[in-house]
Amino acid sequence: MGIKVKFSSPYSNQPAPKPKPRPATKPAPTARPHRVQVNAGGQPQKTVRTVRPAVRPATKATTRSAAVTAKKAVEPKRTKVSPAKKFAEWALQDDDKPEYARRPSFDIASDYVELNFKPIIEANEELDMTPAELRKKRSAERKKRRRENHIRHRARNRAIAAFCLLLVAIGVASFWWITATEAVAPADKSTTQFTVNKGDTVAEIGDALVKAGYIKNSTAFKIYVRLNGSTIQAGTHMLSASDDLPDIMKKLATADTDEIDITIPPGLTLSELKDTFKKYDFTDADITKALQASYNSDILADKPAKASLEGYIYPDTYRVFRGDSLQTVISKSLDEFSDVAKKNDLKKKFANQGLNLHEGITLASIVTKEVSNADDQKDVASVFYNRLNSGIMLGSDVTYKYAYKMGLCEEDSPDCDSKYNTRLNKGLPPGPIANPTLSALIAVANPNKTDYLFFVAGEDGKTYFSKTEDEHNQNVADHCGSLCE
Repeated sequence: MGIKVKFSSPYSNQPAPKPKPRPATKPAPTARPHRVQVNAGGQPQKTVRTVRPAVRPATKATTRSAAVTAKKAVEPKRTKVSPAKKFAEWALQDDDKPEYARRPSFDIASDYVELNFKPIIEANEELDMTPAELRKKRSAERKKRRRENHIRHRARNRAIAAFCLLLVAIGVASFWWITATEAVAPADKSTTQFTVNKGDTVAEIGDALVKAGYIKNSTAFKIYVRLNGSTIQAGTHMLSASDDLPDIMKKLATADTDEIDITIPPGLTLSELKDTFKKYDFTDADITKALQASYNSDILADKPAKASLEGYIYPDTYRVFRGDSLQTVISKSLDEFSDVAKKNDLKKKFANQGLNLHEGITLASIVTKEVSNADDQKDVASVFYNRLNSGIMLGSDVTYKYAYKMGLCEEDSPDCDSKYNTRLNKGLPPGPIANPTLSALIAVANPNKTDYLFFVAGEDGKTYFSKTEDEHNQNVADHCGSLCE
């Protein structure tokens, strides 16, 4: 049995209740007779009947009451209207209707019934359907549910696929970023100079950093600069391949223009120079790399291909940027040596003495180790030239001492079996035994003209020269003392 529900709006147009009749206005008071006693000139009193006024003299109260009564007489009579009717009339007006108007209770009730009594209503409708219509309806409902499920599942699958792709993209991007920003060579702690010129763009700086081997990816460099709002200062920066991208950016934010002076003393072998280089924080690896590197300098023109840089690192003080490589320092020293040779015309003057540039440097290194006084050096150079020209061995003790110190022989004596020992071998040694001073180079290029064949350093700091071996032995006995023991 079906259930029929009938609804009526509480705001339907129902006739308003008739207003109660107002009571009739009270009639105005009528005049009533009044007796008044009149005395006139001693005449006996005479009673006179007169009329008392119907209205008393006007006062504030009576005037206000009269105004109210007149207003009520002019205004039309008002009819009471129910609140429901007022709301219904207002709701039906389209113009000037505020947006915050509440829904009529009828609509709210309809939605409530549709939500809660829909199964009952549909069941009531199905009672009036034929079996064929009912099957058709059920089939349509199933198709609708399947279609809705299909749409819902497809949306869910798309959302899952999009989420997975997002995770993959984040993972790939994170891996790329970590790889691109890590250090190029974490084990390489050496620092080198990198210059940023005024007007260079971020892209140009990034490409230069990649080319120099400081960073891996210029795109990551540009992204990092953009995300962090980094500022790059023009100037010189000391960078290392062991720094990651954030460390590189910190150094690029400030220009490092600190310079240091590196002093290379004279009369030192390469082995002794290594200790000097270490004082300036160069590592063994830096030193080995620098000494084995190839250099292009005019001073190396006559140096044998397999010869080391022994004697070619010119003694002087070199100003370099803090963090410059040792190769930079050695390049400066070779360039300085080349300038000194050109300025003093050493190559030509050595040739006048029968020596090439390499041989002249070798002899100058021996002179440097023998004596330090510039005047004595010219006489010592003369002694060596005289002995070379006479076919006599140079007989310099500093040569066999060098050979022993470098491990080229087993005993520290004139019997040292090495080509560097000029006590046993004629002519010059294979190469320099130290880096020569300028005064020694000039002494070899411009020796004094003497007949001396011998010299010995005395305990008093003087150098004694002699022409014969007997004179030499006497000088040794008189002046050498403990130095010759």
